[in-house]
Amino acid sequence: MRRAFLSATMIVLAACGGGGSEQPIAPPPPKASVAADLLRLYDYDAAAPLDVKEAKAEQKDGATVHDITYAGPKGRIDAYLMIPDGDGPFPAVLFMPGAPGARFTFYTESLELAKRGIASLLPDPPYARPPIEDVVNFTPADKEGIVQEVVEMRRGVDLLVSRDEIDPGRLGYVGFSWGGSLGAIFSAVERRVGSFVLMSLVPRLSADMRRLGEERGASDLAAYEEAMKPIDAVNYLPHVAPHAVFLQFGAQDTRPSPEESRAAATSASKPKQVKSYEAEHELSSQARADRENWLAQRLGVD
Repeated sequence: MRRAFLSATMIVLAACGGGGSEQPIAPPPPKASVAADLLRLYDYDAAAPLDVKEAKAEQKDGATVHDITYAGPKGRIDAYLMIPDGDGPFPAVLFMPGAPGARFTFYTESLELAKRGIASLLPDPPYARPPIEDVVNFTPADKEGIVQEVVEMRRGVDLLVSRDEIDPGRLGYVGFSWGGSLGAIFSAVERRVGSFVLMSLVPRLSADMRRLGEERGASDLAAYEEAMKPIDAVNYLPHVAPHAVFLQFGAQDTRPSPEESRAAATSASKPKQVKSYEAEHELSSQARADRENWLAQRLGVD
């Protein structure tokens, strides 16, 4: 996916409560107010064997980095699993990059979290594995790729909770750009995760993908946009509760519009925190520090 598609315009948004240090509670079932047909899109066989294989383990700056693969819904998933030194069980964060991006995208940030006693799982998303293809091809099949990626996130949670080193009651998620937009879906679908950081998300991917299609001369885009609407973040952001979300935006970003950004922030359920930075799409070092501190509070290591 090209950078032009991934950028999002955001303006300064006031913090909206609830970033506190409360621990995640026992996960309830998915909220009935999320349309059942949307939830069913992300059903999968949670009992399927993970078949984890480790290629190597390496000691790095206070953590052991396990280079692993495990079974996904369509083939194997390569990932780094970072476990802090010391005695667990540790809280853990699942990371998802923007597109294009891969498991190394958040490598350094994960090492910093390990110093604070937080483990991380960094899987390659589907578009980072051969055959390398664009995320968007302007056919309704694009929705299938998005559903696959969200299911792969759920398999990542399956892996984390299967590990003795991980505390299944203290799980978080960090997603950037494409990973932020799909993370909004994930936040309403996956109830085992209690804390979500969504960075530079596009609230209505269907409209943004249509705009990209117009730029590239694709056809039948009205039908395409309609087919993609079920994956729009605004369908899911109202249903994160009772879990918490931290939305991070760049005030100098260029897409989507400020009005859409405000609408996305307003739509998210509480507890939430919303913050904008004097930065472009990639945000800033202050944004990184803020999300690390927020996660440390939420996951009980601060």
